[in-house]
Amino acid sequence: MKTSRRLRDHPAVIAALAIAVVLGLLWLADSALAARAEARLSSSAERSAGLQSSPKSYIGGLPFAQVLVTGEVPLVSLDVLDVDVAGLGIVNARSEFAELEIPAARAYRGEIIGAPVSAVTRSVSLDGVALGQVLNMTDLDIKNPYDISPGGGVAAEAQLTGTPVGFDEPVSVLTKLRLDAGEFTMRVTDVLSAPEGREEEATEAFTLTRDTTSLPIGGPATAVYLAGGSITFEHARYRTVIAEEDLVPSATGNSRFTREGGGEPPRLPQP
Repeated sequence: MKTSRRLRDHPAVIAALAIAVVLGLLWLADSALAARAEARLSSSAERSAGLQSSPKSYIGGLPFAQVLVTGEVPLVSLDVLDVDVAGLGIVNARSEFAELEIPAARAYRGEIIGAPVSAVTRSVSLDGVALGQVLNMTDLDIKNPYDISPGGGVAAEAQLTGTPVGFDEPVSVLTKLRLDAGEFTMRVTDVLSAPEGREEEATEAFTLTRDTTSLPIGGPATAVYLAGGSITFEHARYRTVIAEEDLVPSATGNSRFTREGGGEPPRLPQP
């Protein structure tokens, strides 16, 4: 009773509480609409790409309902883990779309294909398992040699450790990763550990040259960087529209890691 009397004596407090409740309910409703749109987008990407599970999706905008007024969504992203891609094997992929121009009804349904955007950025990440398939090493480990935030651009560095074919123990090397007009090269700059007298063989085992236009990123790689124990290739294009294939890579692979039986490991396409 005393509490009720105090509230009646302070109408400003009552108004503030009412506003807080209304704003909270609006926020919950807005979050629910955004979550539903994200779920629909994930389901659509899963079906179109033939994936085993739904990718993780994010639709930006705070509040999401601002699209009713602006007709824009600032950011949409899709992340898919462990997709089996022909020529690569098991990889992780991400698609990011910036500044979408989209009617509110389509945004609420998670229908972004055909929407004009300021930028589409697609990337594919090869961890030790995926790059190990390319190099024919089952125990490959990738890490940043300097324990600093990863750099990105047309060049990067990585420390690789693995057991090449014909070796009885792991070899560790420092490599330079470089892009030149869409061609990726990985060159050994220092052999950190290898059996005595076999440094040249070790260098050859960790040397790679490949054309990135066949990677599932929509074009030749424009950036390569090291992050989270994976080598990531990225391609960006600007002032364009979202195509269905931009969502996530299709599951087109048949690697030995996702089928019964053996077989040769997949290779990146030759230039």
